[in-house]
Amino acid sequence: MPTFAVRTLAIALWSAASLAAQEPFALVGATVHPGDGSPAIADAVVVVRDGTIAAVGPRASTKVPDGVRTVDLAGQHVTPGLIDTHVHYSQTGWADGRPDAVNVREQFPYEQAMADNRAHPERFHRAFLHAGVTAVFDVGGYPWTLGLQAATAKDPLAPHVLATGPLLATFDPKLSLPDARQFDFPQDEAAARAMVQAHKKAGSGAIKFWFVTQADDEVAKWTPVLLAIGDEAKRAGLPLVVHATTLATAKVAVAAGARLLVHSVEDVAVDEPFVAACKQAGTFYCPTLTVYAGYAQLYAGKLSDEVKAQLDAVHPTVKERALRTEQLPRRNPRILEAMAKHLELQGDVVAQNVKALLAAGVPIVLGTDAGNPLTLHGPSVFAEMEAMAKAGMTPAQVLKAATHDAARAMGRSDLGRVAVGSVADLVVLGDDPSDVKAFRSPKFVVRAGVMHERAALLPK
Repeated sequence: MPTFAVRTLAIALWSAASLAAQEPFALVGATVHPGDGSPAIADAVVVVRDGTIAAVGPRASTKVPDGVRTVDLAGQHVTPGLIDTHVHYSQTGWADGRPDAVNVREQFPYEQAMADNRAHPERFHRAFLHAGVTAVFDVGGYPWTLGLQAATAKDPLAPHVLATGPLLATFDPKLSLPDARQFDFPQDEAAARAMVQAHKKAGSGAIKFWFVTQADDEVAKWTPVLLAIGDEAKRAGLPLVVHATTLATAKVAVAAGARLLVHSVEDVAVDEPFVAACKQAGTFYCPTLTVYAGYAQLYAGKLSDEVKAQLDAVHPTVKERALRTEQLPRRNPRILEAMAKHLELQGDVVAQNVKALLAAGVPIVLGTDAGNPLTLHGPSVFAEMEAMAKAGMTPAQVLKAATHDAARAMGRSDLGRVAVGSVADLVVLGDDPSDVKAFRSPKFVVRAGVMHERAALLPK
C-alpha cells in the first residue's frame, strides 16, 4: 500500500486531473475536527470513496481497505469544508457591482459588469475553493444564478451552490438590467404568493425577502406581505431567507417562518421574546459582521491591510478593480469620522446580540455578504470568522458555525461534517483550528473527493 508524504513531490499525483476518476484514498495521521461539536479525533483515518466519506475514526480502530492509496497527514488537521451562507454571484466585490453605493457606471458600465459575472462564475468558484469554502448560499441575484445549482453539483472546481434567484423586496435599489431583474416587488399578499410560486417554478432553492424599511410604520405595512410569503414558501417546500437589520423587522421575519436571517439585529439589543421565537422556529442567525467595513473603505477611498492581503487570492480582474478604490473621490472627513463612530457603536450592539443568541442556543452561522464592495468572494471568510471569535464565539463554536450549522441552514444534511456518509468536502490545515487564523493557510482542499493542492486553486 503506497504512502505519499504531503511534503514530497509525489503529492502531484493528487492533482485534480489525476483524481478525475474519483479514486478512493485515505487521509492518515491527522487530527480530525468533525465540525459538529463532537471531540477531535487524534491520529485519525478518513477513507474517501466515490466522493463521500466511507470511514472515519482513530487509526488504531479504523482500517484502510486493501489497495486504497494513503496520504500521510501526520501533524496536520482536517476539518469539513467551510460554508458561506451569504454570498452574491451577481455582485463583483467592488463598486461596479453596486453603483448605488458609489456610481462608477460611466467608466465601468453596470451592464458589462453583470455580463462578465454571468459569463465567468469560475472566477468566484476558484476563489471560494482556494479559501477552503466548498459550499455557498447565493441569497439574491439575477435569474441566471439559479443555473449554478446544477452546474456546480458535481464540479470539483466549484463550491456547491444553492441559490434563491431574484429577491422579493420592499423597494427598488435600481440594480436591474433592461432584460433581467434581480428584485421583485410584491405590493399585496396575492402578489406575494404568486411570486413565490413563480420562483418555485423557476427552480429557486429558497425564497429571499429584502426587508428594508425607512420608517416604523412601514413594518406594519409589509408584515402581512411577509407573512404571506412565508406561508406560501412553506407550502412550496422552500426555506425562507430574510434580510432584516432591525429588531422589529427581524421579529416579523421569524414569525413568518424564516429559516435564515442573513444580517444582525443592529439597532437595539435583542429581547427575550425574540430569542425565544428564534429557538421555537429553529431560525439560523447569520450575523454578517464585516461587510460594512468594505463600504467604509470604498467611501474613504482607502483599502485596509486586510483587503490588500486578500488581493492575490482573487481573480486578477477583481484585484484590478479593488485597487482602483484609492483613485475614487474621498468623502468629507467629518462624514467619514461620523461613519466610523456609527459603525463602532453598531458593532457593540451586534456583538452583544451574537452573544445573547449564542448563549440561548440559537445556531449562529458563517456568512460574509461576499460580492458587496471589498467583501471579496472567498478570502473574506477569514476576516468574518475572526470577527465572530472577537464577538465572543470560541474557535470550536466558529468551526461549527462555519460547517455543520451552516450546512443545516442550507438544508444540506450531507455537508458540513467529517462523518460517514457525508460528501467528502474537507480542508487540510497545517495549524490547529483552536486558533481560527489557522484557516487562512489551508494546505489542501478536498471537494467531493477530489484533493487539490491549494496553490493549484488560485483564480486565473
